[in-house]
Amino acid sequence: MKEDRQRAILDLVRHRPVHTQGELARALAERGFSATQATVSRDIQELGLVRTGGGYAAGGASPVVRELVLSTAQVQFLLVIHTPSGTANLVARAIDETGFEGVAGTVAGDDTIIVVLRDDAAADDLRRFLGAEA
Repeated sequence: MKEDRQRAILDLVRHRPVHTQGELARALAERGFSATQATVSRDIQELGLVRTGGGYAAGGASPVVRELVLSTAQVQFLLVIHTPSGTANLVARAIDETGFEGVAGTVAGDDTIIVVLRDDAAADDLRRFLGAEA
């Protein structure tokens, strides 16, 4: 339920301006999710959303996800990301949910993720998002 709600929040802020937590809670209710202001506030923090002049927007990866990235290495149009054992899926999901134009997809194992890139610039954008600048 929480994952579905957070996925809906990301979809909402990507496709329309959302300026307040109350507005976000109402938009979630329209989609069938019941969430208090406190729940929405926690979700915003966990998702790493930032407030801009145009409303909430997906910022960098959450602090938890950033801590899980141990290293990155680019090999042509692939970015290999190493994480602690058992956490690759969490990081891959965070990447997938960002909707980066330059990311074709991710494959996650236990402690390694392979990200298929559409172009070289996508690697730099992804590293910045993950707080793992080259």
